[in-house]
Amino acid sequence: MNWSRTKSIFIICFLLLDVFLVFEMYMRQQDENFVNYHDESQRYNYKLETVIPTMPQDITFLRGTRMDWSRNKDQLVQVAAKGKVREKQGFALDQNNLQLVSTFKRPISIGHIDSEDVQQDLLGNVYQGQEYKYWPFTSSSTEIKFAQTYRGRPVYISTRNKLQMLDFTIEDNKVTGFKQSYFSLTEKNKVDPINAEQAINSLAERTDLVGYNRLHIKAIELCYLNTVGDESSEPLIFVPAWHFVVHTVNGTSDYFVNAVSGNVLTIK
Repeated sequence: MNWSRTKSIFIICFLLLDVFLVFEMYMRQQDENFVNYHDESQRYNYKLETVIPTMPQDITFLRGTRMDWSRNKDQLVQVAAKGKVREKQGFALDQNNLQLVSTFKRPISIGHIDSEDVQQDLLGNVYQGQEYKYWPFTSSSTEIKFAQTYRGRPVYISTRNKLQMLDFTIEDNKVTGFKQSYFSLTEKNKVDPINAEQAINSLAERTDLVGYNRLHIKAIELCYLNTVGDESSEPLIFVPAWHFVVHTVNGTSDYFVNAVSGNVLTIK
């Protein structure tokens, strides 16, 4: 008997067995997760129609301080030289120089705002436009709203206050200007956030907000949110939150769940 060859065969067999057992354990865990999700969705009457994002690491609060435009005139020059309007716009400062107000001398026509090309054309006219993301659920026929982002995650402010991150003004289907507050964002205090599944259950329990109709969850993202600050608050603290786009028989809405406390937050 060739003992060396026999030993090699045994080693290969044990390795294959280990791989099989690991695969079985993984599949069993997936089945358990599916059963748990199915049970929870039936209990809370929702249907998940998107992928649940993985839990990011190193989540913190954010501290946001608005840029003083009067002390950063180079940034104003950059804005004046950008995009389609270039020098054909007038500037004013509001809210103690913390908000830039731009008026286009020649309003610009735009296509459908859901088009990414149209959004990029608009953002090409503002300071650090690449850091902003379209926010459809707070936009209207007279305003197009964008939220600033931090490391790719949107940073939202409640629409109850008068503080705009980036709002374009619309008249007769033309953009006539914008209001912009640019935040310097820094991380503060690492937190241990709840996962998306826990946040979904917290939302579904709030029948006073979402009603008793079946929730069709169309989109999920981790974001940052401030619901209490206004134009006189400095700095602003943004909490990590789960943002859900939800469709029911009454229409489509977006909801936020504090990723630290699990409380459902409203922004209007």
